[in-house]
Amino acid sequence: MDPEDKADILLVDDQPANLLALEAVLEGLGQNLVKVNSGTEALRYLLDHDVALILMDIKMPGMDGYEAASLIQDRERSRHTPIIFLTGYERTDAQMFKGYSVGAVDFLTKPFVPEVLRSKVAVFVDLFRKREEVKRQAEVLREMERREHERQLQEATQRFEAENLRREMQLAREIQQKLFPAPVDVPGVDIGGACYPADATGGDYFDYIPLTDNSLGLVIGDVSGHGIGAALVMAATRAYLHALAMSYADLEQILTLTNRALVADVGQSHFVTLLLASLNPRTRSLVYTSAGHSPGYVLSAAGEVKEVLRSTATPLGIMDGQFPASPAIGLAPGDLVFLFTDGLVESWAPDGTQFEGERALTVVRANHHRTAQEIVVALFEAVRTFADQQPQLDDITAIVIKVNAAA
Repeated sequence: MDPEDKADILLVDDQPANLLALEAVLEGLGQNLVKVNSGTEALRYLLDHDVALILMDIKMPGMDGYEAASLIQDRERSRHTPIIFLTGYERTDAQMFKGYSVGAVDFLTKPFVPEVLRSKVAVFVDLFRKREEVKRQAEVLREMERREHERQLQEATQRFEAENLRREMQLAREIQQKLFPAPVDVPGVDIGGACYPADATGGDYFDYIPLTDNSLGLVIGDVSGHGIGAALVMAATRAYLHALAMSYADLEQILTLTNRALVADVGQSHFVTLLLASLNPRTRSLVYTSAGHSPGYVLSAAGEVKEVLRSTATPLGIMDGQFPASPAIGLAPGDLVFLFTDGLVESWAPDGTQFEGERALTVVRANHHRTAQEIVVALFEAVRTFADQQPQLDDITAIVIKVNAAA
């Protein structure tokens, strides 16, 4: 039997020989026999232990069995512990009444019959075990109820917080979507663009901004990371660009001042890769400056790459610097300008293959006959099909500009 499964039986007698005799009779029960020589020792043991039964001699020096039993019954922990009195004298009604009054459940006269003693003790040990099992089950039930209550409370709290967060994120998404531009009507060109955030809000950005020289500013950017923090930096970047575009037409000056503001306001918590271009529909030309952004492409009507719009400077928000603009790039009828963020080309298939730029150019070429906006949608659908509709890991944004063949 596991020692932890044994019940304590407290043997109280001032005579060592009597204790040995009790031990010899009861050891076959396989329980833990605790022997003490006085009522005082018994009380001391009961301070920290629960016992199945107390076998106590009545006649003991100092504190007799009746006194010890009375004190045992007075203590909350041991109040219901059964006591069998052992006496070497003939029992009288007065003795039995006194014993029962202090909590005795039985009297045995020495010399006792071993089989009788063992059977009585076995009954009380069995009752003790059942009582302890009921207590354990009650504790388990209370613990289960407590945990279930905590679980329900936690679930309710999580549902409440999740619903609040969902509403807040939905509102943030609606606000951010309103920051993206409406379609523009530019003579001689067809322009389409879209942003598909990975989260409810994202750090990608595209825009069409009228410039003071009557050209159209085209912006595509990507704030590091995604989510609320990136969306806030994106909104700040948009505000700087719109404000500066009201006073300046020079791309280098606009981007240099935007960068200076981001360095001062955002610090290095986020950086922004951004391509700012100026489209002049009268001269059919494009000028751009790129702050660490993914290369854009100019494709001919036949789908050949005419120009690669590579980065000309470091990303915004890192340090003060200059953002030189490119020479003017002429656009012929049928040419197509393709700008995008890295979320498009860095999408992954389940087998670990990356979408990459060449696959994106293949999609553009295959849809060259369609409108600019349709090409943007086709790109996104191709990426999601390539990724087998797995969760989107990054924001995806693209702008397509088609020069009309009749221009």
